[in-house]
Amino acid sequence: MNIRIELNFSKYAHVYDKNATLQNAMAGELSSFLPQNMPKKILEIGCGTGAFTKYLLDKPVQKIFLNDISEKMIECMKLKMPLPPYSQIIVGNAELLNFQMVDMITANAVFQWFKDPKDSLRRLKSYIRPNGILVFSTFGPSSLTELRGIAGINSPAALFSDNEWHNFIEEAGLTLNTSKKNSYTTFFSSTLELLRNLQQMGATPIRMTSLKELRKLIKKYDSNCSSKQGVYANWELLYFSAINKQ
Repeated sequence: MNIRIELNFSKYAHVYDKNATLQNAMAGELSSFLPQNMPKKILEIGCGTGAFTKYLLDKPVQKIFLNDISEKMIECMKLKMPLPPYSQIIVGNAELLNFQMVDMITANAVFQWFKDPKDSLRRLKSYIRPNGILVFSTFGPSSLTELRGIAGINSPAALFSDNEWHNFIEEAGLTLNTSKKNSYTTFFSSTLELLRNLQQMGATPIRMTSLKELRKLIKKYDSNCSSKQGVYANWELLYFSAINKQ
């Protein structure tokens, strides 16, 4: 992660929940990957405003560390849900921080923002106790292909396939337990609303050099990616659980 990402999330923290329908849906799906017998000590990477945190707090755990790069996102979480005394906030870039040993690490829609997801996965593995668990979700390379194709840009996020993530997990010294790939479509009243939604989710997928370019993109996207339900954007969602077998 870099400072620009932290600034983006902090800037729009107050409206993040209103625009994070996709991340909330991912959190619900990822919760099904949690083990029946919950580990006692948990670290959540990129907790944000608590979309996945609420599922963790519903479980009988003894200690939970909540990390996010944006202090403002955490402040928004505190406003909407009471944090138990066994929780501890850790503000900072998870790619650079040192953590305590835990029984499980979770991350919902976070790893795509890492500068080096492969190396970060290896680092995080070192904080998982023997037979501990890693549970995470991220976006696949088919996400926003229409927008990126029409705009002629690359994704600002690191989008790897499920097979590539399988390899990263194995190379980190973890054993893949389960994985899942879903397609998801979001709809908007216009391309402008789509772009605004992405921006207020903390992402800045497009940096136009002129208003003329932006208008051209909106016109082309409205023409090519419209349906009865509105302008659409397609996503590839990936879910994984892995074990630190010893």
